[in-house]
Amino acid sequence: MRELCSILLLLVSLHGMPQEDPLAGPRPLVITEAIALPLSMGQVEKAALSAWPYSFGLEPGARLGMEDPGTGRMEGTARFNYRSSTVGNRLQTLGVINYTVTIQAENGQCRVRISHFSHKGNSNATEGAIDLGTIYAAQRPQERIPGISMGTADRLHMDMRTQVTARLQEVIKTFSSGLRSAAEKQ
Repeated sequence: MRELCSILLLLVSLHGMPQEDPLAGPRPLVITEAIALPLSMGQVEKAALSAWPYSFGLEPGARLGMEDPGTGRMEGTARFNYRSSTVGNRLQTLGVINYTVTIQAENGQCRVRISHFSHKGNSNATEGAIDLGTIYAAQRPQERIPGISMGTADRLHMDMRTQVTARLQEVIKTFSSGLRSAAEKQ
């Protein structure tokens, strides 16, 4: 009886121990938007294809590909040319932030997901490039970046996140406007 009580007490105490939250760590930046349209999936897909060249298609290095025609899923890539607004004359951090755009056309809406943000520094800098890598939604992991201090890396990361988010919000507005314009024509 005493052994049974000890086992039950052990099980109850293990259940009450705090557990790690798998979502508590740094999460990569993802920008999402859902645009409501009074159209079928095929019409939304056509509208998205016609809106791409005047929005995301104007971004440097933009390419769009169809996953499977008729499924409404399109995936493209582009980049954001980054120049620090916080660290003066930091030639090594100039560079690009590459990202992926996923467009999902559905009945009555178009979902846009922008993800996989990754910074690549200026490889032509005399001291070499400083790559921050993945751009995170909040604080970046506290890992050392060769060539800069932790404080500078955190400021650069915050500046990158702010600049790319502001720019892509404008591009999403333009894309949304193009979708609505195409919807009115149909």
